[in-house]
Amino acid sequence: MVAARERLPVLLRPRRITTFALLAAFLVLQFLIPARLVISGMGAAGRPSVAVGILLLFLWLLSAVRAHQLPAGRQPVRWVVGLFVATQLVGYVIGFDRFPSAIEASAADRWLILIFAMAGITLTVADGMRTRADLDRVLRLVVSMSALMALVGTLQFFRLVDIAQLIRIPGLRLNNSLIVVGTRGDTALARVAGTASHYIEFGVVLALVLPIALHYAYFAAPGRARRWQWLQASAIAFAIPLSISRSAILTVAVTFLLLSVIWPWRHRYNAFVVGIVALAAFRVINPGVLGTIRSLFTNAGNDPSVQDRIARTDYVLELWSSRPWFGRGAGMIIPEQYILLDNQWFGILLAGGLFGVVMTLLYFGAPYGIARSVRVRGQDQETRHLAQALAVTMPAAVLSAGTFDAFGFPTWVGVMSIFVGAAGALWRLDGATPSRPLQLGDPSDRYVAPPVMASARGRIREAWASTAGPPALR
Repeated sequence: MVAARERLPVLLRPRRITTFALLAAFLVLQFLIPARLVISGMGAAGRPSVAVGILLLFLWLLSAVRAHQLPAGRQPVRWVVGLFVATQLVGYVIGFDRFPSAIEASAADRWLILIFAMAGITLTVADGMRTRADLDRVLRLVVSMSALMALVGTLQFFRLVDIAQLIRIPGLRLNNSLIVVGTRGDTALARVAGTASHYIEFGVVLALVLPIALHYAYFAAPGRARRWQWLQASAIAFAIPLSISRSAILTVAVTFLLLSVIWPWRHRYNAFVVGIVALAAFRVINPGVLGTIRSLFTNAGNDPSVQDRIARTDYVLELWSSRPWFGRGAGMIIPEQYILLDNQWFGILLAGGLFGVVMTLLYFGAPYGIARSVRVRGQDQETRHLAQALAVTMPAAVLSAGTFDAFGFPTWVGVMSIFVGAAGALWRLDGATPSRPLQLGDPSDRYVAPPVMASARGRIREAWASTAGPPALR
């Protein structure tokens, strides 16, 4: 039998599909196929990447039934995902209990499909990474796919070619017209979306990926690998302003502020100088873009989009007051039935009530705490820096969700599902537990300073040792 198998042509030999291959397929479909191309007959939930997410959930459940197939030990992300999915199922039942309209019911069905796909992606990353190298491969692929999407947007901005308009795949159809290169306000500057659903999604997703891209650029091996990682990080950073989006700039500000907290002062200074030089170079290459972005903040009080969001507050509070605790039903708050909210937290408040808001905050807050635990207890500098890079994406996602309907944009959802799962995978692979002492690091660490609390404890221990115990005992 073995000899017969060896005589088979290479293409006919049985091959095992790996977890990385399935996640790679998801990421390629997510980033390289325009967001509005869907499987014929499946509507807005028919993105090919969503189908892969459902497949991943099915395979994870099969592994869970055969318990020995899942990694041993605790995995807090499983509980986070389980609670989040259970919350949406409860909201689904509550929504149907009030006899929704047909359009609301259809929207709720699509919502559950998206939630199951999110769960499949997150759990696969959290439990499917057998080694740290596996996790790094997945996150590097996220960076590479984001860089390709950034390149598509850059080509759109300079009006060289709009690749998104040229992509046509048999079996897929447009669920809506593809978003084209646009403008914002009275400016003639191009505003681009790459392969994303919207300009805001394009900018915000790249801003969320940028800390991960910088991490791998800092820690890449010297030579070609490091140049390649810096090229990708630069492409992502260059494309973010091309979305001309307040949300994207705010996301960058949050991620950089929280990431720089762990840097030594010398590295912060170097990063500041590089940032200033990069901004000056960007202003030369793309005159007018930075001024336009600045005006989005200085003239925010006169911006119709800001005024509309503020004007919707009274409507949201009045509608919420009728069902404050569990809302009107998961996925049932849609523009066709209500109004365009442009604020995911308003949508969650109306759909899931206060319970839904709390559970969604937990979905992002728990991975933040998990990643921060690795940041202060990780075994080496590189692990601690990656943990912080993953952690900062969580509050940035919470912030950005308040500026657009984030869960309605599949690329944003897919990226955050990967990052939530990655936080759990890193925690498991590093073995970081609350019982492990805080890591002071090494004086030669360039990118990660010792935790403030660890340094304070060290100084207290040294003081006690030098005085033979606490002052009260001398």
